[in-house]
Parts: sequence; C-alpha cells; structure tokens
Amino acid sequence: MAREDTRARIVAATLTTLKERGFAGTSTRAIARAGGFGQPLIFYYFASLDDLLIAALEESSAERLERHRAAAEATTTISELVALLSAIYREDVETGFIRVASEMVGAGVARPELAPRVLALMEPWIQLAQNAVERVLVASGAEGLGGAVSSRELALAGVTFYLGANLLTHLEPEPDAVSGLFETAERLAPLADLLAASSLGPPAT
Repeated sequence: MAREDTRARIVAATLTTLKERGFAGTSTRAIARAGGFGQPLIFYYFASLDDLLIAALEESSAERLERHRAAAEATTTISELVALLSAIYREDVETGFIRVASEMVGAGVARPELAPRVLALMEPWIQLAQNAVERVLVASGAEGLGGAVSSRELALAGVTFYLGANLLTHLEPEPDAVSGLFETAERLAPLADLLAASSLGPPAT
C-alpha cells in the first residue's frame, strides 16, 4: 500500500505542477518540490519524465471518464449530450484539469514523440461519444444520417469542439466567453432535437 501511495503522490504532484507551471515549467525538480520528495524517487517509479506526464494524464483522464460514463450511457437526445459536454467543461475549469489537457495537447505538438501517446488517451472518450451519438440517432429515428456522416465523425466533431473550447479558454481574455458558447449550445439543443425528430425521423405510415 505504501508503494501505491507514493506513486499516487508523485502523480498528484505532477498534475499540480502542470496546472500551476504548464508543460514548459514541469520538470522533475519542480514536481519533486511540489510533492515534497526527492527527485530520485520519481525515477524509481517512472522511467522518464515523459512516462510520468503520460501516466498522470492517463490516470486523471480515466478517473474523469468513469465519473461521467453513466451519464453518457444514459443520453438519448442532443440536448442531453450538449448538457453533458457543458458539465464536463465546467468541471474541468473548476478542477484545473482544463489546463492539464491543454498543456499536454500542446506538448504533443511541441514534442512529436509524445503526440501518439496523448492521442491514444483521447480514444476512450471518442468511443464513449460515438456510442452516445449512435444511441441518439436511434432514439430520434435518424439512423439514416449515418449514410451522410458516420457516428465516429460526429463523435470526433464533438471532441474537437471540446478541445478547441479548452484551448480558447486560455487565450480569450473574457473568462465567460467560452462558457457562453456552451450556454448558447444548450439553449439551441432542443431545437436540434425537434429538427432531428421531424426531418430525420422515420416516415409516417
């Protein structure tokens, strides 16, 4: 148990450092200082700083995924999907995970060797979104939409929108601007539900 606690402490210190100092400022020295332990302890548990960063992102992402999985698996309308996406965004802002995600995406751009590993951690979210999209299409009778655009493409669009909003949060000087996008999307979502039911639903018999 002590070994697991120590590893968790290192991961927690890594996430704190990413939130406070960004990727550029997240060194093993900074992590050790944040966690109150020596640098050699990091390399006892992790082969490299990159391995530690990926592990921290993976564990944090997996925890968030499990927390939101039940809500995602219960969605049957566009409104519910948009509301869930908004809830995840608000939570990520409050917990600071939004910066962790942004910094690691940026790290994947700056360090091409990290890109495949960061991208792989997005796949469970894409799959969860794809399953939700498929349920919404079936519930609305709009399965035929798959002939024009696949459920995976729609899921990728949703994840891309979230990542874009995530990055914009750090660039937009007005803190409420991005959250306003989600609020607008939530207001418009019921209209999208109506359009899906009337225009894409099964023909009357």
